[in-house]
Amino acid sequence: MSGKIQNNTDRQSGVIGAAPSATAAAANPTRTTNPSGGVGTEWHNTTSGDIFICIDATSNANQWVGMRDVAIQSRCFWAGGNSDNADEHTAANALRINEISVINPSTLGNAVDFGDLLETNQYYRGTSNGKSDRGIFGGGFTPSASPTNVIQYFTCSTNGNCIDFGNLVVARGSHGASSNGTSDRGMWHAGGVSGLDVATDSMDYVTISSPGNATDFGNLTNTREYSSGTDNGTDDRGINAGGIDTGGSPHLNEIDYWTISTTANAQDFGNLTETKTSPATASNDTNNRGIFMCGYGSGSQTNAIDYITISSTGNASDFGDMTGHDPGGYPTANGIRGHSSGTSNGTGERGLMAGGYTNISSVQSWYQQIEYVTISSTGNSTDFGNLPKRVYGPAACNNTFG
Repeated sequence: MSGKIQNNTDRQSGVIGAAPSATAAAANPTRTTNPSGGVGTEWHNTTSGDIFICIDATSNANQWVGMRDVAIQSRCFWAGGNSDNADEHTAANALRINEISVINPSTLGNAVDFGDLLETNQYYRGTSNGKSDRGIFGGGFTPSASPTNVIQYFTCSTNGNCIDFGNLVVARGSHGASSNGTSDRGMWHAGGVSGLDVATDSMDYVTISSPGNATDFGNLTNTREYSSGTDNGTDDRGINAGGIDTGGSPHLNEIDYWTISTTANAQDFGNLTETKTSPATASNDTNNRGIFMCGYGSGSQTNAIDYITISSTGNASDFGDMTGHDPGGYPTANGIRGHSSGTSNGTGERGLMAGGYTNISSVQSWYQQIEYVTISSTGNSTDFGNLPKRVYGPAACNNTFG
């Protein structure tokens, strides 16, 4: 026996079959790489040393998963919403947009263009499978204010437009979203299912790496819309907080939780420090803190930030305040806003919030600012940069969670 490692068709020889060949290149693969080897093709970036595997070989829409913990550059995204970029300060003239913008959360600066949604949308929610590099958006309200069941996805490390994924079980907008990171399950929960005043308690889930329709998960402890979601990543706990019930009242301060990898009804977690709708959310992933930023209280917006320890049930505590100026030039706004959206760089500890809406002296104004906090501490926010447009009701996600 020569000890040669080659084809293993001859079981008597004891030799080992050849490993599939890997492509070596100076850059990362993209969705249009279209590997001839299909699913399972291995790609080596000779510049960074990062390794990728093709998990979806759809022509011009192939998907790659990074095998190393640092394989994919950290990115945060905001998409869609209702924009007042014409500076008219009236909801009647604002338009829903389909743009996706991106930042590097570690470097202060303005967001830049990434690509487009399948359709214009508002009050929908995003999540991702973290370092596995797929972002996903579900639901929302169309320009006619009808709830949609559309789920769409994109590759976080590669600029481009969204692709159709499948449909939610329940068409909804103004809901929450969560995932267990690289464990690959994404969820949407609660929401408005008819106009803006009929709420649901339903929860749907998908396997983020496999396009297809969502499946029923269970129910929240009560019906609600204009709520928000977060999670602690691979530690597997999902959170939904705040909102209003069917008919537009009352404002809620309830927090629910569940185990993402199972299917079951949610349980009571505790309460926010105040009743609010549509708070922006973020977490520091397996470091286990979730934050809820701004939102609408009973009749007005707030700049308050709450926090919880996701693995421990109990009421939220005060974190600090969201700062920043109102885009209409009203310094008294002082960061007060609703219908913004938050995300984070995971264990990098930076929570970010962008967009939003406020009404000062009967003048409607939209935020363009991105603000950030250090999630593991408490304190007020700091300016990060700006979105390309003033917008409220966008969705957000990132590719950082483990």
